[in-house]
Amino acid sequence: MKRDTVKAIFTNLLFVIGVILIILGGSRAILTVVRLAVFDKYPLDSYAETRCSYAPIPAQDGEVMPKLEAECMSSLDYERRLKLTDDIVNSSTMLISGIALALSFKKFIFSKKAS
Repeated sequence: MKRDTVKAIFTNLLFVIGVILIILGGSRAILTVVRLAVFDKYPLDSYAETRCSYAPIPAQDGEVMPKLEAECMSSLDYERRLKLTDDIVNSSTMLISGIALALSFKKFIFSKKAS
């Protein structure tokens, strides 16, 4: 293979990866915005959403009491903030890295070669 062929394959591949990252980051950002707009509280997975609704097991002699419901709800709110932060960071990271890859390799792909 010629050096120009390898360079063309490499730059095209990185440009395509950048476009894919832009698409994935944009869709995740839209999903995060829709979740914020539609739900009163940012949604968690089904286990986390329902774990505070179960009645605690009664304590037997010498056992430590299970978590109180208020503590459970405050931990759920903390997990909601963490998940929201993770979703925002992941989507923005994908968008920024995709834009950086696509723009940096766009000039190699779409430039006019002087023959």
